[in-house]
Amino acid sequence: MTLRDIAKQVGVSKTVVSAVLNKKDNQKIFVSEEKKKKILELSKKLGFFPRKSARELITGRTNTIGVIAQLLTPYFSSLVEQLQKASFSKGYDIILYLTEGIPEKEEQFLETMADGRVDAVIITGFTEGSEVRYKKFSMPPYNLKILNMTQPIDGLVSVHFDEVKAGRIAAEYLIKTGCKKLCIVGGDLNFGRCQGFIKRANELGFKVETIVEKPFSGYYDDGLKFAKKILRMKNLPDGIFAFNDLVGSALISEFVENGIKIPEEISVISCDNTDVCLYTNPLMTSIDTRLRQRAKIAIDTLLKILENKKIEKSVILIEPELVLRKTTKHFRG
Repeated sequence: MTLRDIAKQVGVSKTVVSAVLNKKDNQKIFVSEEKKKKILELSKKLGFFPRKSARELITGRTNTIGVIAQLLTPYFSSLVEQLQKASFSKGYDIILYLTEGIPEKEEQFLETMADGRVDAVIITGFTEGSEVRYKKFSMPPYNLKILNMTQPIDGLVSVHFDEVKAGRIAAEYLIKTGCKKLCIVGGDLNFGRCQGFIKRANELGFKVETIVEKPFSGYYDDGLKFAKKILRMKNLPDGIFAFNDLVGSALISEFVENGIKIPEEISVISCDNTDVCLYTNPLMTSIDTRLRQRAKIAIDTLLKILENKKIEKSVILIEPELVLRKTTKHFRG
């Protein structure tokens, strides 16, 4: 059974049948709902499935997107899940490449993808030298189509949440609820969320203590280590902004185990609003970075890039939102 056979029975061209079976109908080729239904019913009845290799030869596309992440932490797992859902709805598959934060692996993966096995690449995390590396592979002779989903890189289209605003929201809320000794825990001070938190706190007349280590320190074990460091302080902070949910959950676990009352003695706000927030006791307040919305916009934008359509903005920032739970006092204004 071939495209020609189906086309002949339905009374359309092979091009129309190909467009319907590859989910490309009504983009450049218009197909009525009646014809589309007949094509799908007949192909199913006859057991016809287009081979991907043949489709690649015809279209010059693999309909596959490479996704680069560091590790499958709860944040990256949730982001990849949303990217997979958004890409599948558009007829695309994804291939995941995990760098484990190793620059050499990231370089190797980019070289691998440059051979044409993917149509484009989505970046979800950085490692040492990533900015230079991504710029290099976006230019000749590689010419990879790259979309960035972390802090913006000059020359690349980026879809991210407004990190600076996330930090500002956290600072403002902790101060509104009476916190006076503020602290950032984990991550990297070069990130916008940390800079936003510090700047806004300073604007409101408060100093911020920072507990971070280089390289990046944003995993659960980092949070446990930092919690022990905080507990040794003479004067404990009463308002903490954790770099992400993993660090925040580790802090809460250690504080509660050591008899610290949350939020009466220490309030904690984390960032990302993954399911981790629902597993802490008490439930953790976090900044929602809109994973589902970002993934959908990222896939839609990447497909525009592949089709050489105009991109209105090279940097698309999604508004974050505070989700209140039990690790912060409720503001009564």
